[in-house]
Amino acid sequence: MKCQACNSEINNPSRFSYTPTTMDKLKLFDEREILCCPECGFGMIDQDVNDEVLAKYYHSEYSGKAKKRAETISIDVKTESSTDLRAISQLSLIQQYVELNNNSVILEIGAGAGGFLFALRKAGYQGRYIAVEPQSQAHSFLEKHGAEVEKQTYTVSLAKKYESQVDLVFMSHSLEHFNPTLIPGIVASVFSMLKEGGCFFCEVPNADIQKYPNAGERVVPHLSFFTEESLLSLFERLQFKIEFLKTCGQPQLEKDHQKQMQELQSGGYFEYEEDSETGILRNRKYHEYLELERGKQAKRQRRMLLLVSLLGYSRALKVLELLRKIKKPGAVRLLGSQVFHYGDDREFIRSIAVK
Repeated sequence: MKCQACNSEINNPSRFSYTPTTMDKLKLFDEREILCCPECGFGMIDQDVNDEVLAKYYHSEYSGKAKKRAETISIDVKTESSTDLRAISQLSLIQQYVELNNNSVILEIGAGAGGFLFALRKAGYQGRYIAVEPQSQAHSFLEKHGAEVEKQTYTVSLAKKYESQVDLVFMSHSLEHFNPTLIPGIVASVFSMLKEGGCFFCEVPNADIQKYPNAGERVVPHLSFFTEESLLSLFERLQFKIEFLKTCGQPQLEKDHQKQMQELQSGGYFEYEEDSETGILRNRKYHEYLELERGKQAKRQRRMLLLVSLLGYSRALKVLELLRKIKKPGAVRLLGSQVFHYGDDREFIRSIAVK
C-alpha cells in the first residue's frame, strides 16, 4: 500500500485502535485500525468508510461545532464582543501572509457555525465569501452574514465550479475527516481553485500517534491523521510552496489521555446502545448531556426573546453587547491563550501554502 501523504511504499505499518468516544459513533470504528506510515508518520484508517454512511452520520449524528452551537430559536445573538479565539488567532496569522481586501474571494471548506466568517466581518472584510458546509444548523447564520453557501460535503467535482477564482481557501479541522485515499485529490482540487499566488490555510490536529501515544489523537470520527512531516510532504508533492508550517496550542507531551480515559470509564461515559438499522452506537451520557444543553439553550433563548419584546431587537443587542464587553478579556490576556502560542510538539498544525 502507498502512503497518501508522502507516496512511499508501506510494508510494515504501525497499527493502532481508535479510542472510545463520549459521543455517538459508527460501530465500524470499533472494528477498524489506524495504520501509520513509517516514513512520514501519516495515519490512515485501514479501509475507507462508505461515503453515504459518512454523509448520513455527519448530517444527523455528528456533534460538530454547528450542531453543538445550534440555536433552538432562529435569532442571532452575536455582538461586537462575541469572541472565537481560534478564529481570531487564525486570521491574525493569515493577515501576515495574505493581503485581504474587499475584492478578495475566500472559500471555506467545512465552515461550521461560521466563527471564521464572523471574525472576517468584524475585521472589516466585506468581499465574496463561499462556505462549503453540509450541516443544516449552520446555514441560516452563514447566509445572514453574507455567505454563498454550498450545502454539501466538499468534493473534487465542486472545486471545478471555482477553478482559478479564489484568493484564499480556508480549511480548519476538516481535512482529517476525509478518507485517506481522497486526501491527495482534495488538496490538488484546492490548488486548482486558487488564483496564481493564492493561499491555502489549513489547520489539522497534530496527530503524530507514534510520537504522542498518550495525547488522545486516535479520535473518532477522524479518518486521516497528520504529522508536520506528512503535511509538508503532501503539499510539496502537489506543487504548493510552503510559507508557514508550525504547531500551536497545548503541548502534546503534557497530556495524560490514559488517565482521562480511566476517569471517563469509571463515570460510565462509554456505555452505548446500538441502532441495528444504521450501525450507530448511541452514547447514553452524551444524550443526557444534549438534553441538558437543549434545556439551557431554550432558557437563554426565552430570556433573549423577553428582552427583545421589552426593549426591541437593537436595544436588546446593545444590552447583551455591554455584558459581553464587561466579561471580555483584554488584548494582553487574549494573547495569553494557547491558540496564539507556537512551538514544537503542540496540539494543532497550522500551515499556509501558496500556489
